[in-house]
This record gives sequence, C-alpha cells and structure tokens, in this order.
Amino acid sequence: MDEGTEADNSRRMESLWFEDGSIILQAGSIQYRVHRSILAMHSPVFKDMLAFPQPADSELIDGCPVVRLPDPEAEVTPFLRALYDPQFFQVFPARTTFAHLFGCLRLGHKYGVDYLRRRALGHLSSMFRTTLSEWDATGNSEVEDKGDRLPSSVVTWTFVVESVICAIQLAREVEALWVLPGAFYCLSENYKELREKIFHEVVYDGITANLSVQDQQDFLRGSDAQIASTFEVMRSLGGPPSIIEGCTSTQDCIVERLRVLQEAISDHSRSPLVVGLSGHLMKKLCPHCLAVLKQKHEEARQAFWDELPQMYGLPPWNELEQMKTDAIGTDLLI
Repeated sequence: MDEGTEADNSRRMESLWFEDGSIILQAGSIQYRVHRSILAMHSPVFKDMLAFPQPADSELIDGCPVVRLPDPEAEVTPFLRALYDPQFFQVFPARTTFAHLFGCLRLGHKYGVDYLRRRALGHLSSMFRTTLSEWDATGNSEVEDKGDRLPSSVVTWTFVVESVICAIQLAREVEALWVLPGAFYCLSENYKELREKIFHEVVYDGITANLSVQDQQDFLRGSDAQIASTFEVMRSLGGPPSIIEGCTSTQDCIVERLRVLQEAISDHSRSPLVVGLSGHLMKKLCPHCLAVLKQKHEEARQAFWDELPQMYGLPPWNELEQMKTDAIGTDLLI
C-alpha cells in the first residue's frame, strides 16, 4: 500500500496522487488526488456530481475539496487506474485479474463509463461462455483434446471458486444475465467446497459479496435439477448395460460401461458436462461401442446445456445471447 497519512488515519494512494490534481476522492481510509476534468470527461455521473457548487464549509485538503465515495478501495483503485493508464486494463484478450475486473465493471457501470463497462464485460464473459463448444474450449470441461481449443487467452482471469459468488452478485448488479447459467453451474459443481459460504457473506481479494435470497432459492432449485441431469448424461454412457448392436467385445464393453457408471457416481454427481469425458474411462470399449456412446454422450450433454438457463430461472440461451450482443457487441470476445 502506498504511504501517506492524515490526522484522521487516512492514507494517500501515491500512484494516484497528482500534485496538480484538483479534487480528492476518499474511499474508506484511502485518498486519491485526481483531476475533476478527467473524471468529468469519462463519467457523466461524476460530471453532473461535480457541477454542483461546493458548500462554503466543505472539507479541504491542500486546497482541494474532498469527496467521500461509498465504494470500497478494492474497487476504486483499479477503476481510477483504468481511467488514467490505458495499459492497466486493456481490452480482451489481454490478461487481467478478477479484482481488477470487478472494480472496473462495477464502478464503470455505476458511474456511466460505458467503454470501461463494455471492456470489463468482455473479460467476465470469457469465463462464463454461452455455447457448449466455447465452454468446452475454455477448459471448463475435461474434454478430450481434439485440437479445436480456443487460444490460451480465451480466459483472461484466474478462476477461484469463491469468486463465483462475487461474479453472480456482480452480474446481477450490471444486468449481465448471460453470465449466470455458467456461474450457477460452477457454484453447484463446487458445492462441497462452498456449501458453508453459499448462504453467507464471502470476502475474496478485498471484495465482499453474498447471494440474494432469490439467487439462493434459484441455486437450490437449479442445483437439484443439475444433479438429476448428471444421471441423465450417465445413462447415455452406461445404462442400461444391454449389448450395443455391432459390438465386437460384448463382455468387456458391458463391464467397462458399468465401471464408468460407478466412477461417475462417486466423482461427478454435480457435473453433467464433465462426467464420463476422460478418455481413460472408456479405454476398454470396442471401437464401435466407443463411437456409439460418444455420440449419445454429446447429445445428452447438449440437451443439458440447452436447458441450463431455465434450471436456474433464467431466460433461454437465445435471449441471453442477444443481451450479450447488445451489451458488448461481437468484437470484444472470441
């Protein structure tokens, strides 16, 4: 943290303390000396806010008026850095962090900085895709590598399971509903790790978040449906263990299919997009059975994906896709 103290224990953010700055913003105990003109140029909200005359008894530091923001330092710092430094928060597919993304998106939305909001939405959407092929290509599913993965920059921030709760709250606030099906899926998939946090406030990298009561209810209902869908996908692989017409190794294939079911039940009860995908799970199948079951498996996965938004009380994919296009266009996301 940059040094600098005031009588009230506030501290200067030296990297955002400009000696020719004309206004001091304060978030929590952190102060920023910045320029009214820069804020007004980028943000219509700040422009209107700063247009009001300052009261005669307004707080001053070094002759500059002090404006206390209700936003936390963890959000204000990356937001202001993005306004001042074009290299700090670049357009997709440049790398970023979830904390930087969160601050730029939430405050870009709140203060009407449209280009920053749009840029941040591109980064957020890089993790939570809206088609199954893109979802697989991000590495969210343990798909067999067919040589058709998207570039490594397809996901521009590192996913940590706690961040998904922050992402859901953020997506609701900025009306990025197309993010939510994938986010809810990840939340359910990591339920064992997150079950003590889903219904309470979480703090991740300085960001405080919690699910609304409605999102908690939607999660519980959708997670149950996700478990049921896992068994539907499993049935496409292993059951009933009848002989597939054209099978060339009947006993081995039936045993292998039963083994797939056993491993799937124990390891992936909440992961219908992952269950049975690893190649080693079907290594003893004859080529014919392998081809038949792969096709059935992909059809079952696609059927689940098509229903995923409705499981969590969201609009269908075609409506969510249109929302995404309206918000960020098609040029900010591969």
